[in-house]
Amino acid sequence: MTRKIVKHIAVLFLGMFVFANSLFADMYTFEDINFVMDIPEGFEISDGTENSLFFENKLMPVKFALKFYPEETYKNPKVMIEDVISQLSAKGGIEEVNWFGRECYLSTFQFVLPDQNLYAGWAFSIQVPLKDNPSKKQNILMLTYADAQISRDCDQYMLSIIDSIFFCQEDFRRPGPVTTFAFPKTENAEIVLNIGGKTIISNLEADAIERSKFVLEREYDVLKIYGNHEKWKEAWQRYYRQLFRESYNAFDDIARDVYKELLPSAQKANFKAPHMEMIQMLLDWVQDMEYERDRAHADFTVPVAAIQGFGCDCDSRSMLMCIMLEHFGIPTELFISREYSHAVFGAAVNQNGAAIEANGINYVLGETTAQVNFGLIAQEHSDTSKWIEVDLP
Repeated sequence: MTRKIVKHIAVLFLGMFVFANSLFADMYTFEDINFVMDIPEGFEISDGTENSLFFENKLMPVKFALKFYPEETYKNPKVMIEDVISQLSAKGGIEEVNWFGRECYLSTFQFVLPDQNLYAGWAFSIQVPLKDNPSKKQNILMLTYADAQISRDCDQYMLSIIDSIFFCQEDFRRPGPVTTFAFPKTENAEIVLNIGGKTIISNLEADAIERSKFVLEREYDVLKIYGNHEKWKEAWQRYYRQLFRESYNAFDDIARDVYKELLPSAQKANFKAPHMEMIQMLLDWVQDMEYERDRAHADFTVPVAAIQGFGCDCDSRSMLMCIMLEHFGIPTELFISREYSHAVFGAAVNQNGAAIEANGINYVLGETTAQVNFGLIAQEHSDTSKWIEVDLP
């Protein structure tokens, strides 16, 4: 059987067709299974067979392999990962991961390749539904590894690869399997917000900030690798996608409670378009947050920290606006600019004002650090060619 995958570059390789209809630089979509990978930039398929794909990256000394097995070969992902680890004569532990109800397994391992070098890395196993028959499953094993002498230095990169997978849009808006394993669900803690003159009591997982920082530090380590690379732009887009992905579901309860409290006031102020009133109330809220930058580290305050009073900057606030508005059902886009050293958000609404078109959609812009109304940005930031759009699936 030939496996078709979708990538942004048109290539014909070993019978596996790769077509130019992906929105993101190195996001791979498989034609026959519900499985998507938003892996770091620069990987190229170096080899492939009917049941395997092998990737290499000239920028990093990391190898990455995907292996595919029918349901009949392995009854579950645990048997699969145990057998493959055994076949490699590898040493390492295996841990079960409950990834939103899916049975998965994660392993650290060491093994010797025919070149007699010792390699170390990570393995991940999961069963994936077929697109044309979801009741049938395909076993997938991910292996990512590097020379054992440098593998510790590559851990963040390898874990980012595994954590990049998702099945559907709902998956994209919640943490990946590595993050879920590292931070299993905890009890909620009460949080009090003051928005639009309303005191809103909601809740947030007790370790939400720690979890977000775990992903932030990992993805910032990955981003730094691309500082002078030709794909720096794509690396920045992926970086913000990963931060959005981790943060989004942490706001499920908060967005619901905020919406419920603000809607009556918004309807009273603007019955025909209450969503416009709610955008402005949220924007007033984030504009009043304490401004702070931490240039010594990732220079980003995770949104779950920003709403709890930790100082934040334009990209943190703009992402927070995107998260809240997406929960409200309003499509958004994050815009970043290296030239301006700034970030804004865009909302797909019918209103006059500064706007940028992306993917055929007009996004009205919101400035989160100056006290201005929605749809207004500084004149010196008006050159749309200097803004990079970050799509949020």
